[in-house]
Formats: sequence, structure tokens, C-alpha cells
Amino acid sequence: MASKKIISWPKIFLFGDSITQYCFSKDGCWGTMLADYYQRRCDLMVRGFSGYNTRWCNIILPSILDADIAKDTVAFTVFLGANDSNDASLNPRQHVPLAEFEQNLKNIVTFAMSQGISREKIILISPPAFNAEAWSKVCLERGKPLSKDNDTTGVYAQACCKVADEMGTKKVDLYSAMMRSMDFTLYLNDGLHLSGKGSELLFDLLQPLLKQLTSDVPQVWFPAYDQVDLENVDQSLLDV
Repeated sequence: MASKKIISWPKIFLFGDSITQYCFSKDGCWGTMLADYYQRRCDLMVRGFSGYNTRWCNIILPSILDADIAKDTVAFTVFLGANDSNDASLNPRQHVPLAEFEQNLKNIVTFAMSQGISREKIILISPPAFNAEAWSKVCLERGKPLSKDNDTTGVYAQACCKVADEMGTKKVDLYSAMMRSMDFTLYLNDGLHLSGKGSELLFDLLQPLLKQLTSDVPQVWFPAYDQVDLENVDQSLLDV
């Protein structure tokens, strides 16, 4: 028997740069952890764009988020700043000035809200701490100058958290959480992107916020196999 309706599962929408794009990778697996935790409860909608900054993401957001998607979105993460915080003279392609970075984040939040995602469902994630020694090796291989430093990254992380406070959204200060460690470099696999340990840290920081936002979502869609009523299978399965 066909089901009565197609159920649109709640969505956790992840928006950001390469750290979001690679969130199902072997090391940067925080998206994998979320997908596993929320299996049969929520769909993960991943829109990550390697190398992008807030300026570009602000432009493309209307092409990937509309009111129809927003109505089923229970959480919307914005994870940007790792590229914006590049040095202006050494990497003008990706660099975004601090004031513009803040305004771009505000614009992203404002647009998401205009499509129906309430500010309480929006989570701004600060850029992670940065290990220049490790990333310099990647830059050398690519024939590019090292154009980032950890102190500047920290300034952008603080700005991200400030925007969250001003806009009334939730926030995850990943940078500060990493810097409290005895050795924050263990949270990175190449100096810039998250290692498995870093992914676990981000998952642990996000989870309390997502647990709150998904409190009304059923523990599983459709009954567990041992809860199916064998005397009335159709109704038991489809009464959702």
C-alpha cells in the first residue's frame, strides 16, 4: 500500500567553506558524526564551497536557500572566516576586510531569516585556530605564499561571535575552544582543516545546541522494527 503522504524530514543545513565541504571526509568528519547521530530523524543538507569567503557566500546564498527549504530547516550553521582572514596583500583573492566580514555575516543571517529560518535556529561557527607551520608546507607545495596567521584568525573569530551576539543567533566559538587545549594543532590535519580530533570537538560543541533545536523531532521516523503491529501492519507503519 502506498503511504498517505511523502514526509519532508527536518533538515540540518550546513553552509560554509571547505571545512563544511569536507565534513564527510575521513578527517574532517563532523558532518558524518551529525548524520550518524541524527539518522532517521533529520537530513543533513551540506552546502560547502572550498576557498569561498563571506563575500562570495553572501552572493550565492539566495541560489541555494529559499522559503521552501527553510520551512523544514531546524538548524542552519554558518561556518566561515578561515578564508576571509587571509592577508590582503598576500592573498587579495580570498581576503575580506574585517568590517565587511562582519557585515557579510549579518547579511547572511538576515537573508536566512527573511526566508523563514528564525534567529534561534541559526548557529554561527567561528573559524578554527590556525597552525602556520603545518599550512606553510601546503603553501610551498602549491607554490603560494603563506598568507594567514593565527592571531588574525583569532580577531575574525571574535568578530564572528560578536555578530552572533548582536544578531541574537546561537554561536560556537571553535577558535577559543581549540586555543584552550594544551596543543591546539592536534585539532588540525594540515594546519587549516579539521582533523578527526577537531571534528569530534566541533561535534561536541554543536550537539547541545542541536539537541535543543531538535527536541520536538521524533526519535525515529516510522516505528522501530519491534514496535510494528503485526496484526495491523499498514496502519502501524503509516500512521506517522
